[in-house]
Amino acid sequence: MAPVDIEVEKAEVTDVLGQFWESWETEDLELFSRVMAHDPDMVNFGTDAAERWVGWDALRESMQQQMDAYESFEPSVKEQVVKVHETGTVAWFSSVLNLRLVPADGDPIELEGVRATGVLEKRAGNWLIVQFHGSLPVAGQAVEY
Repeated sequence: MAPVDIEVEKAEVTDVLGQFWESWETEDLELFSRVMAHDPDMVNFGTDAAERWVGWDALRESMQQQMDAYESFEPSVKEQVVKVHETGTVAWFSSVLNLRLVPADGDPIELEGVRATGVLEKRAGNWLIVQFHGSLPVAGQAVEY
């Protein structure tokens, strides 16, 4: 088996993540579909307590609803870390970003410090997001330690 060039794989993963955020910004469900796995048992989380999607169909439906609800979605990635496993078949990322959302029927919403993490797998030569989790930090500690 040929050695894996981790830097090449990392660049490919970074490109897929760029397409992921672009799909939100351009409201391009087809692009979103190309960078996401379509597994029936994959689990993804959004920032709302009710946003737990099991399977591609549930995630796609929610994405369509979100794209319909917003006139614009402007992500600004501030920090991103990408790691690729030495096999070159699994990668994971973490990002901190700011979002500006403009609802179709309301005032703009600014969200700062949104946390996004996820896992990608290389399948048939293509990197796909197989798990995603978005969260909003709370001010102060939720539980002191």
